[in-house]
Amino acid sequence: MKNFKKVLAVMFAVIMVFSLAACSGGSGEKDKKEKTEESKGGMKIGYISPGPDTWYLRAEEGAKWACEKAGAEFISVNSNRDSEQEQTNIDYLIDEGVDCIISLSWNEAGSVSTAEKCAEAGIGCVIFDACGVMKNHEVDLTAAVDFDWMSMGGTYVDWMKENYPGENYAFISGTMDSVVCQTVEKSLKEATEAEGANKCVDIRYGQYDPETAANEAEDLVNSGADFSIIGAINEDCAAAIITRLEDMGVADDYHVFAQGGSETGVDLMNAGSLEFTISSSPGLEGAVAVFAGIDGVKNDKTNQDIACPIVSVKPDQANDPTSVISWSVDEEAWTQIIKDNFSDYAYFF
Repeated sequence: MKNFKKVLAVMFAVIMVFSLAACSGGSGEKDKKEKTEESKGGMKIGYISPGPDTWYLRAEEGAKWACEKAGAEFISVNSNRDSEQEQTNIDYLIDEGVDCIISLSWNEAGSVSTAEKCAEAGIGCVIFDACGVMKNHEVDLTAAVDFDWMSMGGTYVDWMKENYPGENYAFISGTMDSVVCQTVEKSLKEATEAEGANKCVDIRYGQYDPETAANEAEDLVNSGADFSIIGAINEDCAAAIITRLEDMGVADDYHVFAQGGSETGVDLMNAGSLEFTISSSPGLEGAVAVFAGIDGVKNDKTNQDIACPIVSVKPDQANDPTSVISWSVDEEAWTQIIKDNFSDYAYFF
């Protein structure tokens, strides 16, 4: 009986040792996983979109993808171009306890207000697509992420000068209060005056709405203004303008350029109706904004100016993935672009 009790005691001790080892091993694996997640992100990210159009939707998709890569929670709200709703959204995300707000506002006031409220709350803030307006305000933020919108006007003018010197153009912009539109318009005017090869007959506002943009283009054509080139703020509007010109029977009389590098733009180029565009992926920009926010908060980086790549695209380059950066999530291409252009974020992959 005593020997039996001894055997039981030994067996119990062995079982306890293996149980403790298993618990310890499990805890170690959990700690290792948590440490990895912490190094990648492990944060709560708030994202503010300004509206429902394609550009904004793709930017949000890119931001969400980046959060998934970084192991961060993603909370998204939409302001629908309503300033009061935008303020409500900022307050809501702060109350939700986010570590950083990624804001794409359509005007300067919204960008500044977001940065100020984030600073007051002691959380990170990334403003993107704001054309450098934050440089005009003394408020700290984690980063400003942008395309070089100011160079786009010169790029368009160089293309017109090379291909259609002496011909006049009209430009269908978005909205008057958009900082992107204001910057592109300014760069167009300055480059046009500097080169002197082409003249702008008018700038109209299509409100980022294809139907409105087409109406403005039709009105310009019917006005009798002397021009043969039409520019559009994005390719959705360019598509509507081209369709309207075709319906009017005057499509062959006009050359159309735009901005974006979207699937719509590629299709238009392949069809021979869009002659020039600039590839600037909002999806990639949204992803970079999130990585900048997480990395910046984690490593105490502030007031960074981060530029996303843009590429001029002609019809013979429309199907070249190195020229046209995908708007939708492209795991392989985006990962490589980010590693090549933003080495600080390589650890997210």
